[in-house]
Amino acid sequence: MRRWYLLAVALTAVCLHAAALANPFGTDLRALSNAIIEIDLPRAQKLAQNADAETPQFLLERARLLLYLGDCVGATAVLSNPAVTESKEGAQLANIAKGCARATAAGFVVEDKERGIWMRVQDDSDRVLAPFVFRVAAQARDRIGAELGVDLPRPLRIDMVRDLFSLSAVTGLPLEAAETTGTLAVARFGRIIILSPQATRSGYHWEDTLAHELTHLLVTRATRDRAPLWLQEGVAKREETRWREPRPFDPKDWAEETAARALRHGRQVGIDKLGPSIAMLPTPEAASTAYAEVQSFINYFVAQQGDAALRLLFADLKGLSQEDPGSALRSVSGYDLSAWNLRWQKYLLESAHGQSAPSFVAPPPRGFDARDLARRARLGDLLVDAGFGREAALTLAPGVSGSEPVYKSRVARAELARKAPEQAAARLGTEAEIDDLYGPWFGLRGRLLEKTDPKAAARAFELGLSSDPLAEEVACEGRFSLGAELDEPRLPADPAWRALCEAARKLPRD
Repeated sequence: MRRWYLLAVALTAVCLHAAALANPFGTDLRALSNAIIEIDLPRAQKLAQNADAETPQFLLERARLLLYLGDCVGATAVLSNPAVTESKEGAQLANIAKGCARATAAGFVVEDKERGIWMRVQDDSDRVLAPFVFRVAAQARDRIGAELGVDLPRPLRIDMVRDLFSLSAVTGLPLEAAETTGTLAVARFGRIIILSPQATRSGYHWEDTLAHELTHLLVTRATRDRAPLWLQEGVAKREETRWREPRPFDPKDWAEETAARALRHGRQVGIDKLGPSIAMLPTPEAASTAYAEVQSFINYFVAQQGDAALRLLFADLKGLSQEDPGSALRSVSGYDLSAWNLRWQKYLLESAHGQSAPSFVAPPPRGFDARDLARRARLGDLLVDAGFGREAALTLAPGVSGSEPVYKSRVARAELARKAPEQAAARLGTEAEIDDLYGPWFGLRGRLLEKTDPKAAARAFELGLSSDPLAEEVACEGRFSLGAELDEPRLPADPAWRALCEAARKLPRD
């Protein structure tokens, strides 16, 4: 009898120990994990502080929480415990934490507490971008969040890095994948890690990129990170321009045209064949097609079911008791992904989308010599910097009849350098005469409109900012340097723009 009693006591002790591991010192490990994934970091911190457990599972979640908070050094310290890195997940997280700690070691943190945004810049010269990033991030967060029915806890954390090496180190995305698909930003660990506009030669559409990644955070929170890739990327692609007013060169029906053309010609990627990430697809063309497909699919789903169905799908995914997103889709709509895929493809094939040939750039006129124009562009830049505006304008004149804003802005700058604003306006042309959103073109356009149409000038400056904020013609509202001199000494009146202009003038130029 005593033997049975001792056995019962031993079994009870084992059960209590197991319960303690699953619920260390009163803290539910699952509750902690859920709070982290849902980016409810204040609640996660409170749960973590109330526990003294040192189990590998708890330490792993604690390290994950530190990464979500942007404390890569702290996460590295926690993950130095061999018991944690014995697991594959722990080892992977340790490598990412080390890379992040190295990449952000000299980072500088700026914060807008009123808007609830935290930003760490790797390069000190990017600090002047903070006021503009804060404004865009707050506007996109509020508008997209309202549309999706998701409230993102504050602060929103953003890391701005200077190159793809750092982007790879901070996020764990393989460098080769980032280079192949041209990745500009990643949403991971509850943060947005985004390339500085300085990282590319003429900037990029950083505002829409920021909105895209912000949408990923909102969807992750709404679904407890259970959204399949087609849903995550489709919603993010759909929302990346919906937070703002339409802009010149926004592609109309791009997703439907691209997806339908790929389907008609057998080049589709497939919304159910995206792999672990679109950024890891083998070619930029495959990535572009995949983005078009998921955006078109979400557009079709919302058109058929309504925005409310999308919100309900988020809620059902969050409440899943098992990893089966298909059951949530069936619950909301009555169809599984395979059926929806067939319906969407049928819609594309029956539509007019993708039937016409893609629009290509018009062939250059007879006598056009790209190498000659490139040499003229370089010579024109040197002449402008030396103060020979008239000679630069004459040198650059042969290329002004094209639609490239890069060349037109050079010619207009040369005319402004020789104090001929009317001729500069004629050389610059209008939005209808160019084929892309090029920052310096819009900066010069804004300057030429300041006296006659201040509202249009402000719009032009904002468009330039959205493309290439640290180009001198953008940051200085159409003013530029002539060697060691300035064509016009005026600085922007707004303090944030003035600081941006001063920073742009310190950057090396080609």
